[in-house]
Amino acid sequence: MEKGFCINYENTPFLQTSKTAPHPNRLNWRCEILLTRNQEAIKGKKILDLASHDGRFSYACLELGAGHITGVEGRHHLVESATENLIGLGYKPEHFSFVQDDVFDYLHKVKPKEFDTILCFGFFYHTVRQNELLREIKRIQPTYFVLDTYIARGIFTVRPLGFSFRSQGAYPIAKLMRFIRIPATLQKFAGETASPVLGKPCLVFRTESHMIEGATIDPIDLVAWPTKTFIELAFKSYGFSFKQLLWNKKEIKNWTALADYKTGDRVSYIAQIVE
Repeated sequence: MEKGFCINYENTPFLQTSKTAPHPNRLNWRCEILLTRNQEAIKGKKILDLASHDGRFSYACLELGAGHITGVEGRHHLVESATENLIGLGYKPEHFSFVQDDVFDYLHKVKPKEFDTILCFGFFYHTVRQNELLREIKRIQPTYFVLDTYIARGIFTVRPLGFSFRSQGAYPIAKLMRFIRIPATLQKFAGETASPVLGKPCLVFRTESHMIEGATIDPIDLVAWPTKTFIELAFKSYGFSFKQLLWNKKEIKNWTALADYKTGDRVSYIAQIVE
C-alpha cells in the first residue's frame, strides 16, 4: 500500500488551504482507512460531511463515486476554500454543497433518511455535546456513520460535586455534570484535597482556545474528549452496531504525521443503526 494510494493528496490544493494537518502522508492514510476501504458507505451514496473543513474528505468521497456530498462547516473562509478546491479539481456545483452553519443547528433541520452516510472526522472531541450528536444521527437514520476522533487515555478518577478544574481560565465544570472525570496525572494541578475515587472512563473536560486554527469555534472554549469506553458504550446505548477501523502497525511502514494513530490516541469506527 505504501507504493500507491487510490487517492493521493500529493498535488492537491488541500496542502495549502489549511494549516490543520495538511501532510500528504496523513491525508492519504486517513482517506485509505476511513473511506477507500469502506466503499460500501461511499459509492453512489448521499453523504453528509460534518465539520467539512476545506473539503479534503468531501473530495475523496466524490473521487470514490459518491452520488452527492454536503459539507457543513462553521468557518466562512473554509466553506469558500472547500468550494474553490472542488471546482478547481473539476467537480461541478451539482456534485456537492458546502453550508456555513453550526453542526447541531444543521443536524436539527435534517430529515430522517435524508443522507445515506454521515462522516464525523475530527469534530467529536471539539464539543461537549457528544450525546446530542449521536441522538441526532440516530434520528436521521443514515445507513452508515463513520467516526474518527482523538480520545482521552489513562487512569481516571471521579471528583465530588463542587470541583472546578482550572486550565487557561476557570470553568465551573461541576455545574455541567454531577461528576467529572479527569486524568489522575492532572490531580496535582486541581487544588482539591478530597480523596478521588476510581471511576469508569467517560468524558474528560478540557479548555481549547477557539482562536487556534483547527480548534473548537465555541466561544466558551470548553470541550470534552471521549474515552474509547465512552464511544463504544454510547454506540451500544443509541442502538448502533460498530466496527473499529484498525491502523495496522505491520502494514503502515511510514508513520510520518500519523503518530496519534500509531500510539492509539486517535481511533476510528464505522457504525450502523441496528434495525
